[in-house]
Amino acid sequence: MRDRPAGRIGSLDGLRGVAAAVVLIHHSLLTIPSFANGNLHLPVPESRSWLVYTPLHVFWAGGEAVFVFFVLSGFVLTLPALRRTQDWIAYFPARLVRLYVPVVASVLVALVLFLVVPRTGDPGESAWVARHADTLSLHGLVGDLTLLSPTRMNSPLWSLTWEVAFSLLLPLFVSIAAVTRRHWWITALVAALLSTAGHPLRLQWLTYLSMFLVGSAVAAGWERIPQVRRLVGWVLLVVSVLGLTCGWWYPREAPGAVFGSTVILLSAAVLVVLAGKWLPAERVLLGSVPRTLGRISFSLYLVHEPIAVSIAELVPDAHPWIAPLLTTPLALVAAVFFARFVELPAHRLAKQVSRRLSGDPSAARGRRAAGVAEATGTSGGHRTPTPTDP
Repeated sequence: MRDRPAGRIGSLDGLRGVAAAVVLIHHSLLTIPSFANGNLHLPVPESRSWLVYTPLHVFWAGGEAVFVFFVLSGFVLTLPALRRTQDWIAYFPARLVRLYVPVVASVLVALVLFLVVPRTGDPGESAWVARHADTLSLHGLVGDLTLLSPTRMNSPLWSLTWEVAFSLLLPLFVSIAAVTRRHWWITALVAALLSTAGHPLRLQWLTYLSMFLVGSAVAAGWERIPQVRRLVGWVLLVVSVLGLTCGWWYPREAPGAVFGSTVILLSAAVLVVLAGKWLPAERVLLGSVPRTLGRISFSLYLVHEPIAVSIAELVPDAHPWIAPLLTTPLALVAAVFFARFVELPAHRLAKQVSRRLSGDPSAARGRRAAGVAEATGTSGGHRTPTPTDP
C-alpha cells in the first residue's frame, strides 16, 4: 500500500479510534474504587492486580493513549506541511475554529451534567470520581472555555490546551522537521528525552510539546521508512505494547525506570509507523469498527468523561460495576450525536474560513470548479478528507 501524497492515511484514523476507545475504557473503569486505587498506585485486590500491573493494562492505558494522540497530531499536522506549501494565514484561524467550537460545546454539555447530577464526593465512591466534586465558579468556567486552565468538570480538556499550543507553534515544528529530515530518528529520540526531562524540571511545556515533536520527526522520515515486513511487525507490536505499559509492570525502583516516559513515547511512535507501514495493522485499522471509532474519536474524547462521572454518582456504591457497563454505550451514542451536530458543522465552518482566507490562486480555481460541479450535480456524494483533520 502506498500513501497518497495529498490524501489521508486511513489506518491512522483507525489508530485514533482505538486510542479514543482505550481512554473511554480507562475512565469507565476508574469509576470502580479498586481500579481507581490502582491508577493512583494504591493497594489493589489481588484478584484484579493482573489487569493493573501487567502489560494487559494496555486495554485501559488512558494516559498512554493520550500520548499516542499527541504523537499522532504531531505527525498528521506536520506531514502535509512538509509535502506542500502551507497557507499559514488560512491555517491558524481555521485550526482554532476546528478545535474551539467542539470544545465550547463540550463544556456546555459538561456544565449541564454538572448541574443536573451534583458531584457529592461521597466517601463510598471511587477516589477518581470524588476528585470531581469541585465547586462551580466563573473563573473555572472561563478556564474551561478558553483552555487556559481547564478544571475537573471535563478534565480531558487539559490535553486540548497543549493541542492548541502545538497548533499555534506548528511552523516551528515543521521547520525543525524539515531541517532534520535526514536524521529524523535522532530528532525523535531527542524529543522523547526532552519530554522525559520535563517531568523532574516541572516544565509542562517541555514535557508535552516534545511529544508532538516526536510525531513531527516521524512525519519528516515517513518517505524513508520502508514497509514493515510481516514477522518484524509482530515483534515490533509486542515490543511497543510492552514499552507503552512499562510504567505499570516495570518496577519503579529498577535501573532505567527514569527513562520510562522515553520508552512510552518511542513505543507510541512505533505504533504510528506500524499503523501506516505494516499491512496486518493497516487491514485491522481500516476495518469498520476502528474507522467508525476514528470518525467520532474527537467527539468521544470530549464528551465521555462527564457522562462517566454522572453515571457513577447515580449508581449505588454497592454496585460500582454498573457504572462502566452504562457509561460505554451511552458515551458512544452521545459521541455520534455530538459528531453529527457539533463536530461536523465545526469542520465545515473551519473549511469555509480557510477557503475565504486562502491566497492560493490554485485553491481559488479549485473552489470555482467545485462550485460548478456542485451546481451540475457531478461532485459526488462524499468529501475527500485531508491529513490535517484531527
